[in-house]
Amino acid sequence: MSSTTTTAQAATGTRAGGKGAGYAAIAGGAASAVAGAMQAVRTDDGNPIVGASEHVILTLIAAALVLWMPGYLALGRASGRLGRIGGITVVVGTGLLALGMTSTNLHDQDYSWFPVVAAPANLAWLVGSVLLAVATFRTGALPRTLAVCLPLIWLTSIILSQLGGNLLAGAGWAVIGWVLTVNARQGGR
Repeated sequence: MSSTTTTAQAATGTRAGGKGAGYAAIAGGAASAVAGAMQAVRTDDGNPIVGASEHVILTLIAAALVLWMPGYLALGRASGRLGRIGGITVVVGTGLLALGMTSTNLHDQDYSWFPVVAAPANLAWLVGSVLLAVATFRTGALPRTLAVCLPLIWLTSIILSQLGGNLLAGAGWAVIGWVLTVNARQGGR
């Protein structure tokens, strides 16, 4: 076997893949994009009681967060120890946020404990995204431009959410999901 073939096989082995994770990421991307489009055209009334459109938005975003989890974990598995730590950290943060959003949705307003959970959950999501971005960038588990996008997904989903930022986050995850699916078809994990 030539060294070129061995190098190509080694590179293929480090790419993130998983059809299930890819399809879930694409579905989560679609849910996030729809929520982002709704947020972009919606005016915030400042009322703490959840309205009809907010129920739909909360449901879509919570679903997106849950659907992105397999993708975060697949990327973590494919990018070494730092990636695994980052992936697990992100999943803890997004899981807590999905739980908080779902409870708000069912209760028609935030519970008093929500801000106490939301702050560390957002921090876990951000820190985990940065760790995962560094790991996927270094290992080539994702194309470098997509690796850099991982923390930007947090930024668009949280900081820019009321301006429709989830539309961008959804587009990002749709592309990442496509990469995960293609890698799985080509013999990646």
